[in-house]
Amino acid sequence: MRRLPVVDRLAIQLRWASMRKTAPLSRWGFDRGTPIDRWYIERFLDDHRDSVRGRTLEVLEDLYASRLGAHTVDIVDIDASNPAATIVGDLCAADTLPEASFDAIVLTQTLQFLPDPRRALRHLVTALRPGATMLVTVPALSRVADGTDRWRWTPLGLEELSSGLGCSASVSGLGNSLTCRAFLMGLAAEGFSRAVLETEDPAFPVIVTARLDKPSPRDRT
Repeated sequence: MRRLPVVDRLAIQLRWASMRKTAPLSRWGFDRGTPIDRWYIERFLDDHRDSVRGRTLEVLEDLYASRLGAHTVDIVDIDASNPAATIVGDLCAADTLPEASFDAIVLTQTLQFLPDPRRALRHLVTALRPGATMLVTVPALSRVADGTDRWRWTPLGLEELSSGLGCSASVSGLGNSLTCRAFLMGLAAEGFSRAVLETEDPAFPVIVTARLDKPSPRDRT
């Protein structure tokens, strides 16, 4: 793990010396810039943008898929009133997604709201075409978003959740103790240097990421 530069360490000490109240400075950090978890999500997606192509599925809205290079974007939502939704249904239900239809799936900060995330992952993998990729992010820590917010994961937990689905999985945690605290306090990524944000401590992930690659017929030979 990299040691932070002296200037950054001093700035951090000054920043946190004035933060002795229990209430966060903002709800997520949007009003101050880019929320800390979003910075890590976008870094992960950008690192794997080459896998987003063709027909891509995203949840709720086209937040990232088009930006990353998808040719066609389908939006799935359980809420039929969502005008962006091209597929209405529950990811935990087997008949929601068409089988072997997507070249990529972008699944960010979604599994924590589902009653059966393992079942949802199984259905999502079934919806991938052979040779396709799913990019997943989940919270390791976060404030509770609403009454449907159920789960948090460690890297090992997400690795076990993703096992046995017929995909190769690459799982990692992103963050450190400072960015964990900053995220919970509602600070924004713009308040920290890139060196601070990129410092990784496996004991303190803000988010956990997984790249799931569904094998193609050639991979099985």
